[in-house]
Amino acid sequence: MEQALQNTLQLDDNQKQDVRRLAALGYRDSQMPALLGLDIRQSEEFLCLAGKPGTEVAELIREGLLTTQAAPEVKLHELAESGDIDAIKELVTIQRRHKFDRIIEAMDDDEI
Repeated sequence: MEQALQNTLQLDDNQKQDVRRLAALGYRDSQMPALLGLDIRQSEEFLCLAGKPGTEVAELIREGLLTTQAAPEVKLHELAESGDIDAIKELVTIQRRHKFDRIIEAMDDDEI
């Protein structure tokens, strides 16, 4: 029988921003507690929360990962809007990849 998770981990605003940054930089969930200066109990809770979608920790990590992906694409989009032909070509390639990813996700959702 799975014990209910009691969320007693309280991250301050700086730690929350650090989680986003560490995720954006590619650090693994298991590395983050030490880098945040968490003690053993807090580290265990952090890792548990990181693995549960919808928790604050999981969402901070997700935001960091998405920001990493989106920021360069936003800059590329700005260049494409200004008429940069290479940026337009690259943006089309990225848009096709995103469309393909959405199709695959939809197919996976249909299998459930």
